[in-house]
Order: sequence, then C-alpha cells, then structure tokens
Amino acid sequence: MSTETLVRSTSSLTRRRVGYVAVALAVTGVAAVPGGLLWPQPAAGGETYAYADIQPHRALWWGLLTALAVNLIVNVPAQALLTVLLVRARGAAWATVGGIIMWIGAALYAVGAAGWAAAYYFATAAGVDPSVIERVNDDSAHVFGVMIPGALLVALGTVIQAVGLWRSGAVPRWIPVLWLTIVATFVVPGNGVAGLLTAVPMTAASLGTAYYAWRRAA
Repeated sequence: MSTETLVRSTSSLTRRRVGYVAVALAVTGVAAVPGGLLWPQPAAGGETYAYADIQPHRALWWGLLTALAVNLIVNVPAQALLTVLLVRARGAAWATVGGIIMWIGAALYAVGAAGWAAAYYFATAAGVDPSVIERVNDDSAHVFGVMIPGALLVALGTVIQAVGLWRSGAVPRWIPVLWLTIVATFVVPGNGVAGLLTAVPMTAASLGTAYYAWRRAA
C-alpha cells in the first residue's frame, strides 16, 4: 500500500468516526427538547415531588428520568470530544480542561439521576407507605448529593469549552454564545414550556458544533 493510499484510508476512517460522534451529539441534543416538555411539574412547587405527583405515573417517571440520564451521558462526552477536535491551537487548553470536567460531571449526574429515579419508583410502589417518599425527600444529601455536583461540573466545563471555542475562531461566534445559556438552566425551570428557553439554544449549539466538527474532518 502506497503512502498516499494509506493517508486517504486513514482520513476516510477519521471522517467516519467524527461523523458517528457528530450524529450522536445532534440526535441527543434534539432528544433533550421533548424530554424537558414531558418533565412533570411538582404540584407544590420546589424541587422535590410528593407521593401524589409520582405514584400515578411512576413507570413514566422512572423511564423518563433514566432516558434523560442516558441521553446526557452520550451527549456531554460527544460535545466535549468534538470541541477538542475543533480547537487545536489557540484555546486548546481551555477546550481540553473543560472537556475533562464535563466527562466527570456527566458521570456524576447520570449516577445521581438514576438513583433518584429508582428511589422514587420504589417509594411509590403498591403497598408502600406514602410517607416513605417524604423521608426520601428529607434526605437531600443522598438524593441530590451526587447529581447536583455533577450538573455544576457539566455547566462549568461547558463554559470553559465555550471560552476555548470563542478564542479559537474555529466556529461562528453564535455557537459558544449559545453554549453559555447552560448557565440559565440553574435559574429557569427545566420543565414545561419554560424549559424551552434553555433547551432550544442548547440544541442549536449541539447541531452547530456537530456540523462544524464534521465539516472540519471532511
């Protein structure tokens, strides 16, 4: 095999690999939008849910929360990898550090979300005292002790990577700006129509990052 043929073969393989990751980022970015719309609203407000909120829809709750956790564990590493691919010179250190933080945060968040889903699912099973879910809610250190730090790390890593993208000039400026809207997720409720205020910009940023990473590889 000649050197030129080997280079072409390697380049084609790289394009396919980047394409797979780009598709994963785009699909999971779009999938997050309906997930936010389906997210239930606590009847009494706040961050925790009462027995009456969960019990009639316990299977849907478990399935939705687990699906969103799986979606995030695919979406965040894909975003981090493609950003590192895009930022190769100026801003590369920002992109790398941000990506590492995002991977750690995604793992923590997914574990915490899966635990939350399971806790509510079993606390609302037939024959279980309804007060059990209140005791679960009272132990916020164990319910949210992993998930909240994970969410904060994902947000911090995304902001750091957005700085790297901005400094690199590898993508249009609107992409890192839209990535910064992740900060609003800690202010704007993530469920219902209000959640679209943060979900849509983040999805647009996912699609933009996926497209420019694929184009660069191509």
